[in-house]
Amino acid sequence: MNQNHLEASIKRVPRETILLGVIFSITCGIIFEPVCGILVFLGALLSAIGFIALNSFINRYLGKKKTMFLRRAILMYSLRLLLICLVFLIIIFFFKGKIIAFVAGFSLIVVSVLVEALRNLAYVKQWKV
Repeated sequence: MNQNHLEASIKRVPRETILLGVIFSITCGIIFEPVCGILVFLGALLSAIGFIALNSFINRYLGKKKTMFLRRAILMYSLRLLLICLVFLIIIFFFKGKIIAFVAGFSLIVVSVLVEALRNLAYVKQWKV
């Protein structure tokens, strides 16, 4: 599998996550209530933004010194975890009982990564002689 195929696959994950978020948010908004749909979409959006930030961080600091990378990685992961916890607390505070909708949207990144993994597996098997 070549590097360009992997790069394209990594770039598709956030787009697929947002697309799945739109589909599921419309469905949840119709079936349950519009607030649930909005929370599903916001969860997917936050997940995609987190993936993009993590990808850019890895690309930027992968070739740097190990000690500098380790310090910045700990700082970035701590800030990321703090941001996610803060968002969860805000949603729990304002929308009691609706946190499941946000978590469902936030975990759509797992589905997107699974789709890309299956796509890459099919690509490898296709070119295997």
